[in-house]
Amino acid sequence: MRKKLILLTILCLVLLLVGCDTNTDVKVYEDTEEVTVTHVEVERTAVVTDIDLETNIISFRDCINTEDFQLIYHGGVSVLNTYGRDIGISGIGNGSVVDVFYYSDTEKIVSITLNDKTTVLKGITKFSADPNSGTAKYKGTSCSLWEDVVAYDGDKLLDIKEVNTEDQVTLSIFGGKLVSVVIELGHGYVRLVNQDTYVGGMVEIGYDVIVPVTSDMLVAVREGKYTLRIYNGNYSDSKPVEVRKGKEVTVDLTDIAIPTGTVTFNITPADATLYVNGEEQDDFAYTNLYGTYSIRITCEGYNAFNGSFKISQPVNTFDIELKENEDLKETTEETTETTTETTETTTETTGTTGSGDTTQENTTTEKPGTESSSTTSNTITIKGPAGVGVYVDGDYVGLAPVTIPKVVGTHTITLYKTGYLIKSYTITAVDNGENDEHTFPELTSVFDALEE
Repeated sequence: MRKKLILLTILCLVLLLVGCDTNTDVKVYEDTEEVTVTHVEVERTAVVTDIDLETNIISFRDCINTEDFQLIYHGGVSVLNTYGRDIGISGIGNGSVVDVFYYSDTEKIVSITLNDKTTVLKGITKFSADPNSGTAKYKGTSCSLWEDVVAYDGDKLLDIKEVNTEDQVTLSIFGGKLVSVVIELGHGYVRLVNQDTYVGGMVEIGYDVIVPVTSDMLVAVREGKYTLRIYNGNYSDSKPVEVRKGKEVTVDLTDIAIPTGTVTFNITPADATLYVNGEEQDDFAYTNLYGTYSIRITCEGYNAFNGSFKISQPVNTFDIELKENEDLKETTEETTETTTETTETTTETTGTTGSGDTTQENTTTEKPGTESSSTTSNTITIKGPAGVGVYVDGDYVGLAPVTIPKVVGTHTITLYKTGYLIKSYTITAVDNGENDEHTFPELTSVFDALEE
């Protein structure tokens, strides 16, 4: 019995050992080799066209072959300036020209360095580009325009024509060509109202905006706070103005309108004829805006009086006495030979009554105005968008389609329509014997802009 128990126990142990061996087999691999993956690193010089840190994708445009490509960015990528100093991803932006190093198989960026062969010009004003001729101008200098040049206002990609001459920009020039334009300070618009007394004068706004005052004007001005100075003749005044990018600000000139004054002339002889600014007056009283005006007084048997007077108060009085021709004749005979020409006196005469004054001066004949040499016999037509108001260099010219004389040079075309965002473009007109036509994109409604 005891032997049976021992044999049974041994049998159970055997079965147990066999079961354990079946469930715990271990596979051993011999001659295992460690595999090393080799990446091929590529370098390209390119313009940064988009940085999307949500997807960690950076877009580029190759400066050599103009190819657009995208690469993967991660936090470990070093971003260096031209001196090898780490500036971080915030140190570059759209329009930056960089040398980017990346793995060709994974398209992951290894490092980014600002290209040291790129000329970067900051704070540039009065910039303009003409894609038709492939040139750009700034500060009296011109350079070639890259056929795939990019322009940015922040993250917004622009047509190069949307860069206004009033914008302050950063230019990047690589290989002798302008490859990118980035707006530092944009432009807004100033509209003058109740400016009738200043029409024909000039207005200064901002750093370098000096334009004639017209009855309907909308002027592009760089964003910022300025003193608007406006003048007509010798009268001037000013108002503060703040210009915001892409916005229109209305400046009402009612409170600084030029005052009106009346001048009474006490003229001897009483039958003399009075001319003011070349127009004959019915009597010896003249009313107009404060300022300086030309005067001419004639009477048979007397020397003509030629000069000017200034209206500077509501009421002004001037006393003027003409001299008989005999006085002039005696003076002339003492100093010159007899001449058939009529000579007029140059004696200064000043009225003693009132606050104004009149000054007699030599008679000069002004040559008739001639057409500017920059004006051609051709035209510029703004075809569209149809129905929008068109301003050329701040002066309203009509609703599109509208045709104007072609004047050689760079011009700002501003498009305006109630309920839509104002938009301006820069065009260049050349004297090539051809008529120019321009059609611009449709304006964006204010409601659509709010939804964006």
